[in-house]
Amino acid sequence: MADAETADVAAIQGLFGNVDFDSARLQRYEVDGQVPRAAIRASTIGDVERAQSVATSRDLAVVPMGGRTMLGLGMPPSRYDVALDLFGMNQVVDYEPDDFTITAQAGMTLASLQQELAANGQFLPLDHPRFEQATLGGICAVGRGGLRRNALGGPRDWLIGMRMVKADGTTIKGGGKVVKNVSGYDLPKLFAGSLGTLGVIAEVTFKLRPQPVSDQVVALPADSFEQALAASRAAARAAPFLDGCLALSEQAAARAAGHGAEILEDRPALVLRASGLESAANEVLATALDAAGLEGLQEPPRRTTAIVESWQAITDCELDTRADHVRLRLGLPPGRLERARLLISELLPRVSSWIAAGDSGLLFLETPSADADSVRALRDGLGPLQGRLSIESAPVELKRNADVWGPVGPGGRLMHRVKEQFDPEGTLSPGRYVDGI
Repeated sequence: MADAETADVAAIQGLFGNVDFDSARLQRYEVDGQVPRAAIRASTIGDVERAQSVATSRDLAVVPMGGRTMLGLGMPPSRYDVALDLFGMNQVVDYEPDDFTITAQAGMTLASLQQELAANGQFLPLDHPRFEQATLGGICAVGRGGLRRNALGGPRDWLIGMRMVKADGTTIKGGGKVVKNVSGYDLPKLFAGSLGTLGVIAEVTFKLRPQPVSDQVVALPADSFEQALAASRAAARAAPFLDGCLALSEQAAARAAGHGAEILEDRPALVLRASGLESAANEVLATALDAAGLEGLQEPPRRTTAIVESWQAITDCELDTRADHVRLRLGLPPGRLERARLLISELLPRVSSWIAAGDSGLLFLETPSADADSVRALRDGLGPLQGRLSIESAPVELKRNADVWGPVGPGGRLMHRVKEQFDPEGTLSPGRYVDGI
């Protein structure tokens, strides 16, 4: 080992008890084929502060992570020395049921948080795949809305406060612990979706909702994904208060069934969700089912009492992609989903799995092969449809050649200036975000 690396190791070992240098165990922290030299397992904000202070003083590149459910998202890091594992920071810091707010450490999983809230008849309205493993800090760092984003929004919509550690080890905070907080800059929303490039998210505060009196999920088999997609659009137009409105291809439905969604089988399907007062949920579903029937979905709807399990099984399919395959995420006005499907089918004829939200225009697809030219052509074709495409998982070669984020647009200069303010040495997740940030 080189003298500089030996000194780095000594500095890290002298400050932390929970440090991994074992090459076999470090494989779990691999990001796009790169394995760190060490992994620090933080259990307090003080651990994070010390880790960042050492990293900055020795010019070590740090990638913060929680449940590691979406390490494939983003460009390959330009350098990667230390993994900062926050999974051990998993405690509730403050919970005010009467105020419908909660503050928790970043390493707490979404499933654990929901279990904590359920005791008081409350929940955090976020959809995220693999919620038993996905951490609150990671969900915020990724910042993406889920399959119910039309009804629920995304992490930014529920964040009201955050505590972050800057690259130099300084702790800052933004927002507060009350819903009506308008003082200062909205740092939580700036950090949400920044993929760990501005600072390490250590604590998060969310506003909450009461659990609905009635929550229902139904599935209707379809003859094809095209028919399910048309039915999803008809249902969304007829019943705008649906909580979820999904079209699944045969492979996506089969995968969800394999994950535990018993209302699905190896057939394309329309999946609807409605919640609220029982009479209101029943009315919304009846209206949506009538609209779907006019698109040819005539079989009796399949119902389940395992609401959370069934929906989560479908949500988990977002990340159920083979390592050598490509997963794309598209967002566009929902009325243009069918035109986007035709364009995709022309440019990527081997798409094997489709999941579309007919109410929000969100579309996930998996293909066994795609090249940079196809991705660029698809982005060009989506432009007139006001669509945007990102590569969420792919072999490293495609990531480098196609750019997972796509064109940055006129905001790129401002984004670089923000990065320079928070991380002037460029040691936090370098190169992983938009335009090489």
